[in-house]
Amino acid sequence: MAVTTLSVELFDERQCTLGEGPVSSGSSHSDVQWVDIEARKVLSRNLETDEFKEYSVPELIGFVIPTETGRSLLGTTSGPVLYDGKNFTPYASRTEVDVTPIRWNDAKVSPDGDLWLGSLALTEEAGYGSFYRLDGATKELKKFLSGTGISNGLAWSGDMNTFYYIDTLTFGIEAFDYHSREISNRRMVIPCDTKYGFPDGMCIDSEDGLWVAFYNGSAVRRYDTRNNYAMTHEISVPALRTTSCAFAGKNLDKLIITSAERNNPASTVSDGRTYICEPGFTGVATTLFAGA
Repeated sequence: MAVTTLSVELFDERQCTLGEGPVSSGSSHSDVQWVDIEARKVLSRNLETDEFKEYSVPELIGFVIPTETGRSLLGTTSGPVLYDGKNFTPYASRTEVDVTPIRWNDAKVSPDGDLWLGSLALTEEAGYGSFYRLDGATKELKKFLSGTGISNGLAWSGDMNTFYYIDTLTFGIEAFDYHSREISNRRMVIPCDTKYGFPDGMCIDSEDGLWVAFYNGSAVRRYDTRNNYAMTHEISVPALRTTSCAFAGKNLDKLIITSAERNNPASTVSDGRTYICEPGFTGVATTLFAGA
């Protein structure tokens, strides 16, 4: 199968040290937020009003999740915490004693309303992270996986029977059976050749295609889960460290792509910026977290 190559335009010129976790919300899906993990910031831009915003948080921040009340659930190191525009209020926290410093990384709300979220070691070594479900009704934080490396992309199939997950240090995209808010039957479905970069953040389109950002790969690639996981599209990104992506806009037909600069001497002005692409597919609306 021939792979369609796509290009991007610059969406936001602010350079992030480690841009991650874009998410769209609002009545027209045009309020786009993302985090700069290492600069401890939440950034945003509205596609319709062209309004730019940002605010600082007191700790490293792995994710920003919009809630039904209009507040944000933030994955700060000791969080998650709620932010109402003025105050940071503790919401939930892990109870484990860590053998190495840990922070939250990627997270996403499932179609049935829970927040699924992963942790990683600050050293980014394999074996120290975990993967959890934060119950939207009870605030219970339940661990599903232990010994993960760099917990990243998450997505659910349209029929909600399959959950897709990326632990970057397994060098591929895995699938689980998803039933009654539980995951089981873990298997690798898309092994990735590391010469193309490392699989990072991910989103899904309305045709169950997975869009995967490749760190150190300057690309986002689409895999067709309904056709033996064939790669169908590749988006060329001018930033080497491409980190994540999310659909946005009134018709959910625009793909927002984050990247990282990482204070690397070899980085260019293109690294760490945020990009936009019209890939010819529509996404799935963000599920807001109902528990806060």
